[in-house]
Amino acid sequence: MTILYLDCLSGAAGDMLLGALLDAGVPETAVRHSLDRLELEGWELTVRKIPKRGIQATKVDVTIDDVKRTRTHGEIRSVIDSAGLPDGVRGRALDTVRVLAEAEAKIHDEDPERVHLHEVGAVDAMIDIVGCAAAIDHISPDRVVGSPLVVGRGWTDAEHGPIPIPAPAVLEILRGVALEERGDQELTTPTGAAVLKAMCDSFGPMPTLKIDRVGYGAGSRELAWPNVVRAIVGSEIHPSGGDSAWLIETNIDDMAPELVPHCIESLIQAGASDAWTTSIVMKKGRPAIALSVLARDEAREPVLDVVYRETTTLGVRMQQVTKDELEREWVNVKVGSQQIRVKVGLRGRSVVSVSPEYEDALIAARAEGLPLREVFEKALSAAAAKLDKRF
Repeated sequence: MTILYLDCLSGAAGDMLLGALLDAGVPETAVRHSLDRLELEGWELTVRKIPKRGIQATKVDVTIDDVKRTRTHGEIRSVIDSAGLPDGVRGRALDTVRVLAEAEAKIHDEDPERVHLHEVGAVDAMIDIVGCAAAIDHISPDRVVGSPLVVGRGWTDAEHGPIPIPAPAVLEILRGVALEERGDQELTTPTGAAVLKAMCDSFGPMPTLKIDRVGYGAGSRELAWPNVVRAIVGSEIHPSGGDSAWLIETNIDDMAPELVPHCIESLIQAGASDAWTTSIVMKKGRPAIALSVLARDEAREPVLDVVYRETTTLGVRMQQVTKDELEREWVNVKVGSQQIRVKVGLRGRSVVSVSPEYEDALIAARAEGLPLREVFEKALSAAAAKLDKRF
């Protein structure tokens, strides 16, 4: 599994993130291919190497003619929608603009569609956003993880006058993300925060990685520490040697029991590896069930869709777990005239589990007029004979 870890040890801005991704090996041409599709005029992108406290980093500068131009969320979305961008680039860019628009709308009590995005409405911010989306699309990671964010403190100038640092939009965007305060300057910008919130699947410490490449993106300010963002690309390693999965759980006390079997079946169809319920007692002695679902990364969102659609829950708990699994193979045997698949679990070259497929055994029992227990016994015996010859 390929992981992109965005290490924001000195905060984050759009140009810093883009610089780090380019420095990590994304070809500049791959980014420009998407940027050139935007119907924006009067901009120029410059990419160069500069030192930051002894670390060589990539600095991205966007110069524009119309510095003061602002756009509404709807106008920006129209620019991105009409550019003919690849789906992955378009989706990430639109998500980023939406995240910022919702934050600004809440702060100013305005309609998200009509709110003016003074920072992201400018051409240079849109270049940063679409550039980052194109760079991540080129890397095509299975998961993007962001580090805890470093923010400064103090005051900065905005259109309506001085505002506190971190900017209100930054705090609104980064709800639920761990923040660390350092220094008396703005370290994380609204654009940087929105890019991270929209494009990261999760935030936290760096997963255990076999590192493939590292890139450094330079910020504009000279600080007492290296003012850089690191983009780290690598393969996730699980100490136990197992695979990872999401354990998704929720407690439900107001759902009809008749709906549970359909919910479990729908979760499996959506890609869950397993799903089950446990009887529990909640506060005030109320009987309830705990719904638990195990899902791989690629099935997490479809599974969550089912949980919210098919149950009465308003929220779930999620944690990553490590799975250790036996190797599996199938042995085909016959009981009477019926073929039955038998699942064999292997650890090394040792057979540790043998189990007839239930549905096959049930069909055979009905067709042969035999008790299901007897079909199981015959299938296990036939499988054991086959396995003895091999092991």
